[in-house]
This record gives sequence, structure tokens and C-alpha cells, in this order.
Amino acid sequence: MEITNADVAAARRAWQRAVAGGASEARTCLLYDDLRRVISAQAQQMADDFRLRRSREA
Repeated sequence: MEITNADVAAARRAWQRAVAGGASEARTCLLYDDLRRVISAQAQQMADDFRLRRSREA
């Protein structure tokens, strides 16, 4: 599975809508945790891609 910038943006919008819309604290926290996981997964994906490209250059 590939995490895209659109995935991160969608997770961010969902969290922001929950905050702005007065969703429960539990819902807001859940969406924020989702956002953090998506960002973390994308960062890991980018690091893995970088390492792979770097190893091919060696």
C-alpha cells in the first residue's frame, strides 16, 4: 500500500472537520491518531524508498 499526499490531506481534513464541528473528544482523538499514523507511514515509506534508491547507486 502506498500512502500519498492526498491520503495525508484527507486524514487532516477529517480531523479538522471533527474539531471545527464539535465532535466528541474521543472522536477527535481517534481521528488525530489516524492522522499521526498516516503521516508516520508516509515518512517510513519515503525513508524506505530513499534507502532503496541509495543502495542501487552503490
